[in-house]
Amino acid sequence: MRSMLVTCPESAHLEEIRYEDHPLGMLIVSCTRFSPACAMTCERACAARLDRKRRTSTELFEDEDTMTGDDTLVPLQL
Repeated sequence: MRSMLVTCPESAHLEEIRYEDHPLGMLIVSCTRFSPACAMTCERACAARLDRKRRTSTELFEDEDTMTGDDTLVPLQL
């Protein structure tokens, strides 16, 4: 499970989220804004924004590949 610091779109405070990557998008498991964890009743707007940002950046890279005519993809381990 991964974690990340994000600015909550609802409270504008810095919060730590724990999440899992899923083919359908980011699944928020927990957030420091909610105590106890079962009180998580937000709309998860942070996950929607992060998913949109990831999708947009991926589309930009795909467009660059088609523009240059190079169809070779090299996976990078970071």
